[in-house]
Amino acid sequence: MLKPLVVGLGRSGSGLHLKTLARLARRTAATGDPLLALPVVGCDPRAEARGSAGVPGELTAVGTLDEALARIDPDTTVAHVCTPPRLRYDVIARLAQHGVRRLIVEKPLAASAGELDALVRLRERADLDIVVVSHWTGSRLTGRLRRLVRDEALGPLRRITVDQHKPRFLRSLTTDGHPTALDVEIPHSLALALDLAGPAELRAARCWDLRCEDRVLPGLGGAHVELAHRSGVATLLRSDLGAAVRQRSVVCAFEGGTATAHFPLSEDDDHAQLIVHGPDSEADHHVFRDDALTDFLEGAYRGFAAGTAGAVNFALACATARLLCVARERCAVVPRPETVPSTAVAPSAVAPTPVPAAGVPQARAGSR
Repeated sequence: MLKPLVVGLGRSGSGLHLKTLARLARRTAATGDPLLALPVVGCDPRAEARGSAGVPGELTAVGTLDEALARIDPDTTVAHVCTPPRLRYDVIARLAQHGVRRLIVEKPLAASAGELDALVRLRERADLDIVVVSHWTGSRLTGRLRRLVRDEALGPLRRITVDQHKPRFLRSLTTDGHPTALDVEIPHSLALALDLAGPAELRAARCWDLRCEDRVLPGLGGAHVELAHRSGVATLLRSDLGAAVRQRSVVCAFEGGTATAHFPLSEDDDHAQLIVHGPDSEADHHVFRDDALTDFLEGAYRGFAAGTAGAVNFALACATARLLCVARERCAVVPRPETVPSTAVAPSAVAPTPVPAAGVPQARAGSR
């Protein structure tokens, strides 16, 4: 069985990966086909993070990567890299040096174009099998949207609008892992848009400040991104991190109707909703279970076992990271908008910024 190592025990590592790994271990053991072995080895230099992460029997927490590496067998290890983006390349390079080849990396893949280029070279040189967390694209809900796009049951896709809003005051005030709102929710929706509508160019990007009491956090209030896809589809991504309520919705506007997808808002519930409006019919409302992260990790682990885990996923993650890098460069920090913009994607005064095709590595089959 494969054995997980989680590097970074913050919100992603502890709140998402550890809990999901424990759930996946129980689920696969109950079916008689155990996929991974507990306890997870986890490392974080912060004593408070180690003390609050995991439960007895499910986690062995240590303070340094060296201590963690002394406890694992590289040949059976899957390393979950859940550090802030600016630390990921160094961690991945250290893991590769120790012989770890299977990695699950949190989004975004890199904090800069230079780091991304270095990581692409490292992956090839060290023969790494890297899967980037992108459970939105692997969810059952996205699968239904993908079929609507492919089959053109409502006609060709014309526009995608994604709204990811939540109050994120406490985490923004107490952590510094994400420099702007572009790094928080936008990577999920950007990968989804590229998956549904294909390669794109950046038309506009902006961030605004997060204001709370006597503090102002530059660039962390929210983000607005516009894309022009080569397929002709226009995309608008919006994320307000000072919102009063949570929302994770995607509206796909087709020539002959719309599909509104609502992703689960948190780990408190794992049900998604899809509302389809055709040209001559009443709304068709579907509610179904969609535990996307557990399914995503199971797929990754089974892919690692078969040697075919990360090829296609890595290409999409690179395209997403490159667009994010362009958005960061072009992003102007502006006051928070008074109202949420309309769902229409208005023409932008900013000329499209192409992302070099050479920056996206070709998918390759796993070697193991």
